Amino acid sequence: MPTNQQIIKDQAMVSIKKNLDIPLASSDAEQFLVDTINTASTLPKLAPLYKSVPAGNIDALSVGRRKLRQAGKNDTPDGTGSIDNRQIPFAVRKVKWDEWLQNDDVFYSISGRGDNVEEKTIQMIQQQFGVDLQDLIFNGDTAATIGEGTDPDPFLSILDGFVKKLKASPNVTDLADKEPTLLDFVNHIQVLPERYKSFSDLTWFISQKMNDKLVAQVANRTTGFGDAVLQDGKIVRLAGYPIEVVAELQSGFATLTPKSNLKPVLTRDLRYIRTGEGATAAAKDATYHVLYAYLDAVVREVPAAANIIGSQV
Repeated sequence: MPTNQQIIKDQAMVSIKKNLDIPLASSDAEQFLVDTINTASTLPKLAPLYKSVPAGNIDALSVGRRKLRQAGKNDTPDGTGSIDNRQIPFAVRKVKWDEWLQNDDVFYSISGRGDNVEEKTIQMIQQQFGVDLQDLIFNGDTAATIGEGTDPDPFLSILDGFVKKLKASPNVTDLADKEPTLLDFVNHIQVLPERYKSFSDLTWFISQKMNDKLVAQVANRTTGFGDAVLQDGKIVRLAGYPIEVVAELQSGFATLTPKSNLKPVLTRDLRYIRTGEGATAAAKDATYHVLYAYLDAVVREVPAAANIIGSQV
C-alpha cells in the first residue's frame, strides 16, 4: 500500500508535469505582469506602462515657465506654447526567462506546507522573473560584453536600461576616486536645473552599497543631521528628498530625478510554456518552464536627471 506521503507526491507530480503552452489574453497578461512586477522592490513605484503595440511613443516629461500673460479685450487666442507635445519613442524587446525545476524540490518544498503545487510554482517563477526584470531595466547595456571578450553579455545586452540612458545627462558630479560624503550629495542638488525641482516625486536612486555608506556617516556624526533622516536604521530622506534604494543597481552611479521620469514599458503579450516530457525531462526528473515577455526602459527627459558618478559611489 502506498503511504499518504507517496500519494500526495504522485498527485503533485502529475499536476506539475502537465504540459502547458499558454498565450495569455491581454487582460490576464497585464495582471500577471503587474503581479510579477509587484514582487520587485522598485519597479512598482515607477508606475509601469502597459501597451498593446510593440512600438510607439509616450509623452515626454516637460516643465514650462512664465507662460501667464495679461488678459484683455485685444488679446489674441493664439496660445502660448505651454503644452509640449514632444513624445519619446519606445520599442520593446522580446525577453525569455527559463528554468528547470526539479520535481523533488518542488514537491518537498510544497508538501510540508500543504500549498497548491501549481500556484506556488507560478509564485516562485514570478518572484525570480520580477528580480530579473528590475535588474535588466535599470542596468541593461546593449554594448555589454562578457569580461574582456567580445561576446555579448546574454543578460545585459538585451536592451539599454535606465542607467545607460541617464548617463547621457549633462548634469553630473564626478567624484572620481573620492569617497562620497553627505555633503557631496547636498551640494549635488545644485547641479539639477531648477525647473525640475518642482516635481513632487523628485527622488534619489542609489545602490545598497551607497546607502550603507551614508547610514554609517549619519550614525557617526556627533552633531545633528538635518540634511539626512534616519529611520529604523535606514536613510529615508537626504537633503529633503526621499531615497529609493534600488536592489542590484550597478555601483559607481547614483541619480536625483523624478520617479515619473523613469518608465518601464511592457506590452500585454505574455506566453508561459511548461513541459515535463521528453528524454531530457526524464533524465533530469524535472519540468522545464519558459516565460516570454516584451519590454523597454524609457527615460522621458534625460536632462531631468542629475547624476553622481565615481569609483566609490
